[in-house]
Amino acid sequence: MKHGMKSIAIALAALMGGTAGVGCSGDENPGPLSNVDALIILQRAKRNETGDVFEYTSYLPGARLVKLSPPSADGTLTPICCDQGGPDFRNIDISSYDISFDAKQIVFSGKLAEMGHYGLFLLNLETNAIDELPTDPGRDYISPIFVPGDFIFFMTNAVVEVGGFQHEDEYERRTTTQVGRIKTDGSMHELGPRHLSHRVYPSLTSDGRVIMTQWNHLGGDNAAELMYMDPDMMNLREAFGREGTGAANSTIKPIEISPGRFVAIATARDRTVQAGSLIDIRLGTVVEKDGVVSAYERQAEARATYQRLSPDVPVTNNPSADTVGRFYDAYPLNAKDKPDLLVSWANGPVESQILEAANLSANFGIYLYDSERQTRLPILDDPMMWDIFPRPLRTRTAPPFIGSAIDPSLGLAAEIGSLNVYDSTMKDFAPGSIYGVRIVEGYSSEEGFGETFGVTMFEGQSVMGIAPVLADGSWRARVPGNVPLHLQAIDKFGMNLMSEPVWFSARVGEARMCGGCHEDRTKAVVVDPGQIAAFSRPPVNARADKARSDRNSDIFTRDELAGVPWDRAIQPVFNAKCVSCHGQDNTAGIAPYTITDPVTGESITLAFNLCGRDVVAGKCDGSIPNANIGGQDLGNELTYSYLSVMGLDREAVATGGLVMGGNYRTYANPENSRDSFMIRLLNPVQQWPTQNPNIRAFTTAPHMQGKGVDLTPDEFNALVTSIDLGGQYYSRENNPSLEQDDN
Repeated sequence: MKHGMKSIAIALAALMGGTAGVGCSGDENPGPLSNVDALIILQRAKRNETGDVFEYTSYLPGARLVKLSPPSADGTLTPICCDQGGPDFRNIDISSYDISFDAKQIVFSGKLAEMGHYGLFLLNLETNAIDELPTDPGRDYISPIFVPGDFIFFMTNAVVEVGGFQHEDEYERRTTTQVGRIKTDGSMHELGPRHLSHRVYPSLTSDGRVIMTQWNHLGGDNAAELMYMDPDMMNLREAFGREGTGAANSTIKPIEISPGRFVAIATARDRTVQAGSLIDIRLGTVVEKDGVVSAYERQAEARATYQRLSPDVPVTNNPSADTVGRFYDAYPLNAKDKPDLLVSWANGPVESQILEAANLSANFGIYLYDSERQTRLPILDDPMMWDIFPRPLRTRTAPPFIGSAIDPSLGLAAEIGSLNVYDSTMKDFAPGSIYGVRIVEGYSSEEGFGETFGVTMFEGQSVMGIAPVLADGSWRARVPGNVPLHLQAIDKFGMNLMSEPVWFSARVGEARMCGGCHEDRTKAVVVDPGQIAAFSRPPVNARADKARSDRNSDIFTRDELAGVPWDRAIQPVFNAKCVSCHGQDNTAGIAPYTITDPVTGESITLAFNLCGRDVVAGKCDGSIPNANIGGQDLGNELTYSYLSVMGLDREAVATGGLVMGGNYRTYANPENSRDSFMIRLLNPVQQWPTQNPNIRAFTTAPHMQGKGVDLTPDEFNALVTSIDLGGQYYSRENNPSLEQDDN
């Protein structure tokens, strides 16, 4: 027994680099902390309301920054912030911080009182002075990091778009956080282009870029993944998480180990107290020098791999076992194959619902983690606080400054395009099959008509324009700057051939030219205007000159269509041409279906019915469906026509474990009009380059042939576009004033 204890002591001393945890020059086995004199650590009051990984408004007073020197369990702990700030700082909460390149300053996000907001503060480590940077006091500023050029990069819920509203996230409906930057002297406060959902946890890389977590939500896609962005908030690129590379639903808090290699936290979006399992991400092809990995070339999301450094820790929101716990964050001390890490770790379930039920809080402490042995050695654990974000207090080399040119001739617009849309890693397009690119703007429930747009899990979408693809596969368009955009390749019938599975945005004055339609991301995009057909003519104006309040349209023709409000663009078509057979009397004789709650046995019966809220004599009485069962809202308060075409709320059906019986069918597939039963039955007509009712999409006979008046080309276009935009019921046109407060 004594021999075993001695072995543990020897291993501990070797790992820590000496009995004091710092080591000395004579050590034969200097530990990973041997060249670290002190650590900076954030201590926050313990809390439970940070279940989802994007929560940033959680406030409890009592936070402080401390210095631990030497960085060991018996080191001296010295508070460095913020007692010196006086009574104004008595109740401060600090959410995150970063150390400057010369190790003389700390920038942190702090909130001084319950009714305030998180602002940005600079702590001078030489003078002990604290200065607040001039930001909007009515907005939150979080996750600041130092970047080259004397800038601080941050996240904020301030709004960049004039007359716009900050978006609300898809589930908790909290105001989303976006990117911004400000000079360390408080000048040049700038906000970057918006994303539809949150952007959080930025970190600087050795090549000068910022890597961060971005919540990507587009219909069924719902994950937090890593993205690159230049510090000037341009040139957004995918890094890790899609194309089969993700380790979990959410990848958060990435920190660079070496160029192209990161340690991060893999976890679920909610209930995980922003903690999870440690993963080692490696982007691209390995480059070795003298048998040692020196870098990763041809970095691309599709080539990414990862290793689990804590394989026992769950990456879902299942509770973690005793002694397994979860990791809040990690900082690499070396680039070994199995690196040594400074980590913040908590024992127990680390699951918000269980902790709340037991009236407990996760207790994060600081540890040295040996990822090869999967062992933790304690450094600091205050049982009354969260001890998080341990960082060595030392100088570091600033990476090169990265900057892109802003084109002032674009005004408030941005320019986007592709060299060749047929160049794609996701789909093989038949030559000549793509007519153009549908440019779509995204928006969320900040528009003010409830929290959802329908039953299909898609957010709001509005057509900005159609850019024709030229003979060489290129296209170019001007779009409003700073708004979320989504692209679809469409055929001459206006039907979606492929949706690029991401939202993106561009700064005002930014020009973004892609190689293709989700092309190989390792290829360099070189634009030679003399050889690209898209540069031989002016770019398509995709509402680039329109203010937000003017990007709606009450005219639903092919050329004027923006959003597709179901009650105004689709329902009148059904009333005029469809309800004579598919009304409440079901003249067509389509069999009904039932939905049953297996727990209570309660059931409801619905039938295919294209009636809306209008009263149509003898056919529709203006009623709306009762689509509530088992405590689940399946689309109640919508219309029979909408639920008949788009189906019931799939998430509600799954959540309630409801059983569908009888003749249940979804007549439209969101984002896929081409394979939708209704569209194939109706057989739409050609839309582009000119509308031609004599050219049909399919060889089958149109459903209306011999039965009634067919849809007009504009009506076909509205129905096809509605489905391809995700099949929402509500559009921005349902609330065109846009005058509500966005807080």
